[in-house]
Amino acid sequence: METNSKIVLETKNIVKKFPGVIALKGIDFNLYEGEVHAIVGQNGAGKSTFVKILNGIYVADEGEIIINGKKVNIRRPIDAKRHGITLVHQEVTLIPYMSVAENIYLSKIPFTKSPLTRINKKILEDFSKKYLELLGLKIDPWIKVKELSVGEQQLVQIARALAENARIICLDEPTSALTPAEVERLFQIIREMKESGKSIIFITHHIDEVFRIADRVTILRDGEKVATLNIDQAKPLDVVKLMLGREPSKFYISREKRYKAKETPVLLVKNLSTEPEKIRGIRLQNISFDLYRGEILGIAGLLGAGKTELGKALIGVEKIVSGEIYIEGKRAQIKNPSDALRHGIYYLPESRRIEGLVLLLTIRENIILSSIDRLAKPLGLRNIDKEKQIAIQWIKKLNIVAPSTETRVMNLSGGNQQKVVIAKALESKPKILIFDEPTMGIDIGAKVEIRKIISELASQGLSVVLMSSDIDEILALSDRVLILYKGRQVALLPNKDLTRDQLMKLISGETRFFETPVPKAA
Repeated sequence: METNSKIVLETKNIVKKFPGVIALKGIDFNLYEGEVHAIVGQNGAGKSTFVKILNGIYVADEGEIIINGKKVNIRRPIDAKRHGITLVHQEVTLIPYMSVAENIYLSKIPFTKSPLTRINKKILEDFSKKYLELLGLKIDPWIKVKELSVGEQQLVQIARALAENARIICLDEPTSALTPAEVERLFQIIREMKESGKSIIFITHHIDEVFRIADRVTILRDGEKVATLNIDQAKPLDVVKLMLGREPSKFYISREKRYKAKETPVLLVKNLSTEPEKIRGIRLQNISFDLYRGEILGIAGLLGAGKTELGKALIGVEKIVSGEIYIEGKRAQIKNPSDALRHGIYYLPESRRIEGLVLLLTIRENIILSSIDRLAKPLGLRNIDKEKQIAIQWIKKLNIVAPSTETRVMNLSGGNQQKVVIAKALESKPKILIFDEPTMGIDIGAKVEIRKIISELASQGLSVVLMSSDIDEILALSDRVLILYKGRQVALLPNKDLTRDQLMKLISGETRFFETPVPKAA
């Protein structure tokens, strides 16, 4: 970015108050033409609130917004779009029962009084394909959005933002649900947008992404602007210190061998194959691995590799057509999640807000969901006092930040919601925990806490399957790594000397397949 670039957006003294809290405390900010300006901070720092004000979702209580040197009044999203500003939300905002093409074209659809007005499907398809291809997303434009994965839905949202032809694009955690390959493609698109003169506000929890893609970074903490730094004059540790307001503790847990391979495996999977998954047709083929007490087994792979499908096969959601599963040396028949729970297997889903929690229920009610029968009084009556005691114990043990056990989980941060999912899992007394993307979409402070929890659980003797598209997370936590590619097993390797580059080549298919010895049943 040239130092003499034109300022296209400026804010002065932006203040936003909600009942009982001041979310933003006088934010001054500017954005240059052709700049990628990152905004970082922990959950609750004010990042999303700030970009929502720029996009007319919230209205500032005080302050000014200036576009191209002129003060503007943005009170609705349509005002923001009129001034060339658009927002790609962290949460998916697509219409699930409409097609991909219709969602991308939504802002372009001409609404008239005539009931006979119809959209030319050819135009709609060509228009949507243009932006899908730009993002390297090879999907049918007529497929319903509800049938896409979380990562694919996020890419469709970005395609829709590009289709609006905005000059200022706000990306709120755009990579939270993307695979490494998808992130690389997105960054290339961002660079191309930057070269064409567009300006990007980039909100992320990943500090490495800031230094890969941004020109400047603004750090927010507790609703206040702490600093704005030029990337070429800053260091990652400086940014982290400013975010946390203190010297950070060690952010990646060192690997310690917690298990003994000479023991009988807690879980043994032999030649597991599944039916093609209904939506994307992903099929697992001859997957074999073992898992020991106190071990963290990392499962690495790109979108479509079969990570989630493997997790769901182990709890009876995906249909197994061949292969065997042994629990502590005994053959197990797992046809549904109830069978899995009886065998001590608990799956923590990637989409915690959709599959892992009931958002309208309280922390207490969510934690006891999987154990409600065990906790009930005679005749099946609820023991509310006992439930509260259990919830209080988990809130303290996992450091869940909430006013009380009766707080609805929809009002918690992403990190605290994930802790509630973990508490619910642990209350079911499992032997094996399957984590699917456990730190996706949460801030760096919460990531550290969740990773420490996972490491401590393994140290206490629980067996952990860790499915993550975060390569650094896999390398930081795993004892061994199982690599999947398009439903096939590439390798099962000890993590002692595995490098980031080696793992990237394996998950991308660049390194050729080789046979992995099949473990024997005890």
